[in-house]
Amino acid sequence: MLGGKTDPYNTLAVLNMNPPVVREVTLKKEYSFQYENFVLSSQHELYLVLAKDGSSVSAPKFRFSIFKYGSPNDEARGSHPLAKFGLGLYGLYQVDNSPWIHELMVANRIHPRHQDSMFADRKHFVACFQDVMLEVVCREFEEIEIEESALLAVLHAELLCLE
Repeated sequence: MLGGKTDPYNTLAVLNMNPPVVREVTLKKEYSFQYENFVLSSQHELYLVLAKDGSSVSAPKFRFSIFKYGSPNDEARGSHPLAKFGLGLYGLYQVDNSPWIHELMVANRIHPRHQDSMFADRKHFVACFQDVMLEVVCREFEEIEIEESALLAVLHAELLCLE
């Protein structure tokens, strides 16, 4: 039990799953993973904006299925179910044998054309900062440099969809 709640990762044996393996991702650039970050998301792409140098913006870009953004912060990160599998306080991590991907796969089995193999290419990433964390399940991930104007064009295109 963690904080009075059942630890969902204690059910791995019941799910016939190997335990998760959490490993830090080495990025092209070094980022502080402290305070400054924000997420820009459409229905399919998510940008984790980490740095700006002049008009150039650095951002991991995810072609995602689902994401969570918020708590726990670094002071409560030990309560996160992946902490005992190596999730650190700061940085970007990839989770192999992800229970979250397994949970999504099992939930999708209700779909008449579901195949477990549809989830074989899914990846689970966790970005840990001081005040927040981002968890993403995605098919593709790349570290990009994008011009501020191009990032604003992404936002503008999404806003046009609302008209």
